[in-house]
Amino acid sequence: MSLDEVRNVLRLDDSRVWILIGLCVALVFTIQSVETATEGSWPHQRRPSRMAPQARSAQGAWGAVALLLLPGILLGILNVAVLLWRDLPHSQSQLLGGFLVGLIWLIFVGASVNFLGMGRLLRQGGPAGPLALLVLVIAGDILLLAGLLAIMPDVDAIRNAIPGLGE
Repeated sequence: MSLDEVRNVLRLDDSRVWILIGLCVALVFTIQSVETATEGSWPHQRRPSRMAPQARSAQGAWGAVALLLLPGILLGILNVAVLLWRDLPHSQSQLLGGFLVGLIWLIFVGASVNFLGMGRLLRQGGPAGPLALLVLVIAGDILLLAGLLAIMPDVDAIRNAIPGLGE
């Protein structure tokens, strides 16, 4: 198999392939960030009594944001994979849902590593910041789910596309 044949099979010239690879890498790093945000990397160092009152009230909402990011990224991966497989253009709901989940992901990662003081700022703001992020990530998840349901083929088409299942 030559290099040109590999490029044609993998379709490396399509930007959606690179988006799919980026989403998969982001999912791997997000899993660790979600664990750190919900439980803490060193639980004995993150006692709620040591947190400011505003930070304690936001901890539950921040954990919900962290946990809802994972389905959003998975829905993004599924959307891009189906778009690539069926060679379809993206819809506005997929674009907006992907933008919302991506924006919340950037804020979440920035706050998790305390980039430019974002983590301290969001924790000191009380539950309003994480609740706003929670609403936006839910909206992004719903938009991505609606976009996926609109382009998802029937079960027979999926079985026929996978060798060994369609027989």
